Amino acid sequence: MLTSTLTVKGQVTLPINIRKELNVKPSDRIIFNKVGGKFVIEKLLSIDQLYGSLKNTKVKPISSKKMGDLINKGLFSDRYTPLTRVYNSRKRL
Repeated sequence: MLTSTLTVKGQVTLPINIRKELNVKPSDRIIFNKVGGKFVIEKLLSIDQLYGSLKNTKVKPISSKKMGDLINKGLFSDRYTPLTRVYNSRKRL
C-alpha cells in the first residue's frame, strides 16, 4: 500500500511508483473519476494522443482545403488562429 500526505494547500505528491505506472511528468494533467465508492486516477491524454482513436466508418473525412475554408468562415478554429480573427470572421456570416 502506498501513502501520501495532503498539504495545507490540498496538494498531494504521487509516489514514484504511481507516476511511473501512469507515465506522468511535471505539468501533465491528471483526472480523478469516481467509480462506485472509490476514486480512480488517470492521466489526461492530449488531443494528439487521441487522434484516430474514434473511427467512424459512416463519416467521410474532409480535405485539408475544405477544413481551411471552414476555419476561415469561423465555423472551426485551429490552435494557431487568434480568437479575434475567429470572432471577426463570424461577424461576416
